[in-house]
Amino acid sequence: MAAPELEALLEALLEPDSDGIRRATARLREAFGDPRAPAGLGELLGSAPRPQVRQLAAVLLRRRLLGRWRRLDPDLRQRLPTLLAEALERETEHAVVVALAQLAALVLRRGGVGSWGPLGAWVQGAARDPRRKEVSLLVLSAALEDAPPALAPHGPALAALCRGGLEPGAPPTTLAYALRALGGLAATLGDAHTELLRSLVPDILRALRTLIDADEERGADALEVLDELLAAAPGAVTFDLRPLLDLCLQVGGDSARGHALRARALATLGFLAQQRPRALLRGGLLGVLLGGLLGPLCAPPQCPDPEDEEEPGGDDEGSRGGPSPRHAAAQVLNALAQGLPPEKLLKELVPLLEPALRSPRGWERKGGLLGLGALGDGCGGVLRRRYLSPVLGALRGGLGDPEEMVRGAAACALRSLDECLQPEAGALALEALPGALAALGGPRSWFVLEALVESAGEGLEPLLEPLLGALLGALGPPRTELALSALHTLAGAAGPLLQPHGGRILAALSPLLQPPQDPPGRALTLQALEVLGALGGAVAGPGLLPGLELALRLAQEEDEPEGRRVLFSLAAAVAEALGEGAGPLLPPLVPLLLGALRRPPPPAASEAPDSFLLFDDDNDEEGAEPMDDDVSSEEEELIEVEVGGAYAAEVEDACEALGEIAEHSGAAFLPYLDTSLEAVMGLLAFPLADVRAAAYQALGSLCLGAGRARGHAPKEALQALTRAVREEPGAGPARGALGGLGRALGSAPPPELLPAIGCLLADVIAGKISCLQPGAEEEEEGEEQVEAAAELRELAGEGLAAMAGGAGGGVAFAAALPPMLACLRGDLPQRSWAAAMLGEVGGALLGGVAPALLPRLGPALAAAALRDPHPEVRGNALCSLGRLAANGAGQSPAWPGLAAVREALGREGPGRARDNACGALARHGAGLTAREALSLLLPALPLAEALEEGGAVAEFLLGLPPEELEPFLGELPRALGGFIGTGTLPEGLEVGVASLLRQAWGRSPELVGGALAQLPPPDAARLRHALFGPAPSVTSSTTNQ
Repeated sequence: MAAPELEALLEALLEPDSDGIRRATARLREAFGDPRAPAGLGELLGSAPRPQVRQLAAVLLRRRLLGRWRRLDPDLRQRLPTLLAEALERETEHAVVVALAQLAALVLRRGGVGSWGPLGAWVQGAARDPRRKEVSLLVLSAALEDAPPALAPHGPALAALCRGGLEPGAPPTTLAYALRALGGLAATLGDAHTELLRSLVPDILRALRTLIDADEERGADALEVLDELLAAAPGAVTFDLRPLLDLCLQVGGDSARGHALRARALATLGFLAQQRPRALLRGGLLGVLLGGLLGPLCAPPQCPDPEDEEEPGGDDEGSRGGPSPRHAAAQVLNALAQGLPPEKLLKELVPLLEPALRSPRGWERKGGLLGLGALGDGCGGVLRRRYLSPVLGALRGGLGDPEEMVRGAAACALRSLDECLQPEAGALALEALPGALAALGGPRSWFVLEALVESAGEGLEPLLEPLLGALLGALGPPRTELALSALHTLAGAAGPLLQPHGGRILAALSPLLQPPQDPPGRALTLQALEVLGALGGAVAGPGLLPGLELALRLAQEEDEPEGRRVLFSLAAAVAEALGEGAGPLLPPLVPLLLGALRRPPPPAASEAPDSFLLFDDDNDEEGAEPMDDDVSSEEEELIEVEVGGAYAAEVEDACEALGEIAEHSGAAFLPYLDTSLEAVMGLLAFPLADVRAAAYQALGSLCLGAGRARGHAPKEALQALTRAVREEPGAGPARGALGGLGRALGSAPPPELLPAIGCLLADVIAGKISCLQPGAEEEEEGEEQVEAAAELRELAGEGLAAMAGGAGGGVAFAAALPPMLACLRGDLPQRSWAAAMLGEVGGALLGGVAPALLPRLGPALAAAALRDPHPEVRGNALCSLGRLAANGAGQSPAWPGLAAVREALGREGPGRARDNACGALARHGAGLTAREALSLLLPALPLAEALEEGGAVAEFLLGLPPEELEPFLGELPRALGGFIGTGTLPEGLEVGVASLLRQAWGRSPELVGGALAQLPPPDAARLRHALFGPAPSVTSSTTNQ
């Protein structure tokens, strides 16, 4: 369509006539099927007399070029830069200039260096004209957002253009565009142009100060340039690190400025802490940074009612949609904790936090606690070893503080530090719980309660009665939602401890588990159903089936994601609890699950009169080959939105529920097995990694369910899992596939696949799968990559252990042995894992380890047991030597295990390694005479840490003839007393050990009695009570006389 006709249609779109707009829209859709339409729009950029038409032509042309640049008419591709340069030269309307600049930026990005001829000349000329400098920098900034690497040789010239926009006196918009352009330029140039970028930093910092003072919103956006510099060329900021710190700390700590700007400035410091943490140490700037962070961290609240303006955990401005300066400062501390040696950070930070924690002002105590909690990720181990008492004291004081905001911050810190402070954290939480129950009121107090419940875990038993009373009593307006949330947390923390209270809990939930009458009631009912699922079959067994029926009804009545999510979660719990008893609900439930696994239909085109932005009709290029290079960042973002969000989360939930049902429903699921396999297999090419990972897990569960119901797993599903483990580019989906494969190995897999699976597991351990190779699509770096490899290695070990008891276990173990032995020479996590896994798998093999493998396996484990510098590795290796010996390896004449165990018992001090040596000696059995074994074993008892070795030790001793124990009777109370009355042994073994001690007493009361007298009084009293019953009290003795 020619330009005049297009102009008439665009004119019609701008008139206030709905019918005319509708007709023009239809005609434009037809017109855009004509390949000449883009050329017509290009002519209108400069020729249309009406500015709105020129603007609309630029917008529509830009949309047509997204993803279609290489399919554009070559003549237009060549002419378009010149058309744009001429249009920009003549244009005076700001709105049109912006539209032209965005189009020019797209042309510059897509057209490569060739497009920089006329447009680049116009940008350079306009940059020297004060009237057009702003427009030229707008074009340049938009173009450099995703600039091609071929522009790197033009870096100095482009930098000079940008520097011209930073001159003193430049208007704020010019400064903003120049800084944005410099950010894109830094990303394009990278560290190959560090000196050039370094020369720009002083001007950038000065311009940022000016812009922030003039326009806070633009200034906050412009701070992105510092992030780009730190990411692309960290060395460029080294010489100006102190001015950068001063700028960000001054802005972040200025309470007169807006929260968004302050938080953004502090976020830049967080990025600095991630990228260049050690530069802060070398420059002696760590103290400056930490001191500056204490200002926003401990600042007084800027609103009269903190409860209205803060999140329950203590993060200011939660209701404003962005992080607060206080929260941003805590995030910087968190980044420092993960990037710096803990000892060096804590040496500087602890003296700064201590005054805040003791301050008479509540907001300073709160800031100190938030700072302490920010250290959990990287400094947890050192906090436990060196600062345990003061940290617990700070948490105890915070949880008992008279001010609620301080208690909320203490709860945040407890959650962050909980893992590294257990079991002391659990005891502290129990201590604080009565006070938290007494203080229940607003949302923050319930947040505190939930944090305490999570930390206390199964230790909650003594306080369950008052805790349940408070929660169940609050199941009514206005606190129903808060009480349900706390009950959900309690279900996860206390688990089986709630079983005696199941009926009481169900009775309290019953009013909420009724068909709701209105939307608020529906939300509460769904929340109550979630609680029901969290309680599980052991606690809520009688209520699960009616609850699932109600959830089904709600999901069928109203088609919305939340109802289906709750239904799927509850369905998984019901399947696990009821097994085949859930069969009657499968006919209405499974179709909903399968429906959730199908992609949603594409959205219908809008019928609105202003739908001209939807002219991007994909049908006009149907059959065209996809051009990866043509997919723009904007299109990638749209694709991600289209397949992500709530739909992806729903698919993941449906996969999990379907897998649980397949695993536990047995024969009742058979009618749905094939259609479920088809639906899940269809997700294996889904674009989102998390969805693929969930599908792999579900596929493994379907294989397990098929194996249990049919006696064999589907071969094609197992092959898909093995292929995914090997070929998935991302660690997340590979983990999901390996986890699914581990499940499937319990399903009687076809024997012909076992050798290939064994080789695959060996390759996972050796790191020879796609996601662990350099250049993988989702390759992670540093600690994340190491963590991914460790998780995959753990899953591979679990797979080997699952195969060990079957016919293919020996082949798999032989394939995996070389990489496992190589792990014995790796870092500590690798060595510890391999030392334990070799015994776990080899000790479970049918027929034991093949004799041909023992000459490699035995010496390697013996060396680890004796020479590894870490006691955890030595202990694991000793345990493995014992397991292998018990499975036949000890019968080999060349087996070095017994000699290594004897030497370890003579060298190891009290601890887990010596305990493991005791168990290993007991498992070697007949390798020594009874006297030799007892001479080595009894001095190393009682067990100190590895109490699980008690069973092997007790069985060994109970299997000896009584006369062999005669010379050692005086040692038996000390050595075996830890097994009596402590619950560390199974009941049958404990009875046997007690009988052995009674026999020893009968043979030599004086010797055994003397040994009892030498024990600590509590141990002696416990042992006497277990052996001979309670001692008579003084009162009863006097009465009897």
